[in-house]
Amino acid sequence: MCGSLYLAWHYVRRHRWTTAVLVAVITLIVYLPAALEVIVENAATHFRARAASTPLIVGARSSALELVLAGVYFDKPAEAVIRVEEFERIKRQNLGRAIPLHARFETRGKGIIGTTTAYAELRKMQFAQGHVCSARGECFVGSQVAAELGLEIGSKLPVASSGAFTLDDAPLRLNVVGILAASETPDDEVVFTDLDTTWILEGLGHAHTPGAEHGTPAAAHFTDITPENSASIHFHGDRSTYPLSAVIVVPKDLKASTLLMGQYLSPERTAQLVEPTEVMDRLLAKVVMVRSYIVALTSIVSAATILTIALVIVLSIRLRQAELQTISKIGCSRFAVFSILSCQVLIVLTISGTLAAGLTIVTDVYGRELVRWLVL
Repeated sequence: MCGSLYLAWHYVRRHRWTTAVLVAVITLIVYLPAALEVIVENAATHFRARAASTPLIVGARSSALELVLAGVYFDKPAEAVIRVEEFERIKRQNLGRAIPLHARFETRGKGIIGTTTAYAELRKMQFAQGHVCSARGECFVGSQVAAELGLEIGSKLPVASSGAFTLDDAPLRLNVVGILAASETPDDEVVFTDLDTTWILEGLGHAHTPGAEHGTPAAAHFTDITPENSASIHFHGDRSTYPLSAVIVVPKDLKASTLLMGQYLSPERTAQLVEPTEVMDRLLAKVVMVRSYIVALTSIVSAATILTIALVIVLSIRLRQAELQTISKIGCSRFAVFSILSCQVLIVLTISGTLAAGLTIVTDVYGRELVRWLVL
């Protein structure tokens, strides 16, 4: 057997390009279904973990999936809004903790999330540098935002807003006061500030030269909110009508959760309450179904490819008849010839299996980063 393996090894080395093609094809046949399984499982784990940390979310009545993607995963700026009065109503019932979110603006391609310190407590945020916002115009950023935009404590982030706050459409500049430690969640990819700042961006509040009347040339607007001009910031209208993208609700217990959900069953309500875990489970069920179809199609293609490889091997043996006859003439038995051919196939399969296993392990190790890169 050692002699057969020795001859087979030298044969595959001699025909390295043919061997390389066979190894590559077999490796892909084994690796692709395994990689798909690993990636889907990593994605499912990633999505379910985030959804599980957000028991309930309230938002405008529209697509439940869009609400979850916008309010839990910060996939895109929210379009539909609810009013602060909805948040206040939930808060008054004392059935759990209510955390408001307002996410309609971006800075340099990164979403801006207006919220309260309760959100940082819910997510158990850890800071690499700095702290949470303590004043209007301040922000803290996710680790990926800081890395990609080259931010540090004291950096300024310009945010295009309505002209109600600024003069000649100059952007409001947010002052970076904190940088989050990496958490491998959507929080790494966004900028956090307080609700007042997002409402200033909405044009509901502004600051200008103290004592100046609205609409006069003396009412020069500021692009930076500082301790000196912060006192001059004022808001217009009823705050209960101000917009929010969503409200995260952490109910006290199952009874509180049931009571809250019952309040949003009527189709006449302009707001809806959804369970992110339920929404993501429905989405992932569809993903698993699609994966099954892909695996089935891959299996058919793989079977056809294996048959093609078998045909190539058979034709290769027929072309090597003169070589095999020479081996027989020098004293090798039929079993020895069979052993040599079998060892050649075994070597190719071993190399392919090893490569496929290695690639699958790498995919599993870096699968979370790959999923984050694909979905964030």
